[in-house]
Amino acid sequence: MKFVLGRVLRTLQNLVAAVLTAAFCFVPAWFAHIAITVQLAPVWVYGAVAGLVFVGAGVTLSFLEKAWNGRKPLGE
Repeated sequence: MKFVLGRVLRTLQNLVAAVLTAAFCFVPAWFAHIAITVQLAPVWVYGAVAGLVFVGAGVTLSFLEKAWNGRKPLGE
């Protein structure tokens, strides 16, 4: 029972970390896209937006993979 509860807790931690990572990366990227669309920011900012989305997606997928396998969020 203790093993199952620990795995569930680690899975929930990873899911929360994935949601927070997605929010911290994709929300600013979306607002940067909107700023470029209404011409408040130059078009070259899309390079930074692409980098932010690429890194955010990688970290989010990493947390989801750890949640699937039941591993610690910041360990292993």
